[in-house]
Order: sequence, then C-alpha cells, then structure tokens
Amino acid sequence: MNDSRSSKFWEVSQLINEIKTGGNLDGIIFSYRDGEIIRENIGNEFNSKKFASMCATVLESAVGIGESIGNQKIKKVIAELEEKTILIIECDSSTFFILIINRVSHISYIMSKLEEIIQKVIKS
Repeated sequence: MNDSRSSKFWEVSQLINEIKTGGNLDGIIFSYRDGEIIRENIGNEFNSKKFASMCATVLESAVGIGESIGNQKIKKVIAELEEKTILIIECDSSTFFILIINRVSHISYIMSKLEEIIQKVIKS
C-alpha cells in the first residue's frame, strides 16, 4: 500500500478498534473496492487479504443486481453463516467495510459508530 493511501486513513484505525471492542465483533476490515485492505482488526482466524478480495467481489455483484432492478443503490450485503454473520457496507465509490458479527455482538452500537467513520472517510 502506498504512503499517501495509508496516511489518508490512519485516523480510522482507532475508530475501527473501538468498534470491534465496543461492538464485540469478531473482526472488521476497511478496504478499497479492489479488495486492497486499508485497515483491519480480525486476528489470525483466516486469510484477511483473500477474504477482503472475495467480499469486494460480492459487493460488486450486489451493485450489479441493484442496477439491474431499476438502478437501486446498494446499502449493505448480509451473509448469515451458521456461527457468524458477514456484513458488507459500501462507504463510497472506492471503499467499503466488512464486519464479522457473532451472536453476542452489539449491532446498534456498531451501526452508530460505523456511520461516524463513514462520514470521516467520505470527507477526506
């Protein structure tokens, strides 16, 4: 990742850590739409680079679905797995968040803080 991209989103790191801890998430990734990770806090459970790339593909597919049914804008993509839920949220035309949610995550806390981060990212 080049230095200008990295420094642009450095301040987001603290908020990502706060959301993960306060929301009791299993993980959170902030990524460019091409799957390149900007910031992450997910531990070592799986390959985050490969996961972010797969989620970028899912997001782009969902955007295509929205366009095919009357130009509907995508808000979020939710994948419910047996033990976890994956939430993919578009920030702007170049970035998105991936949240790895468990059964005891605090969804309202997460969503309120995530909106704050998205606004900071869009303004930068």
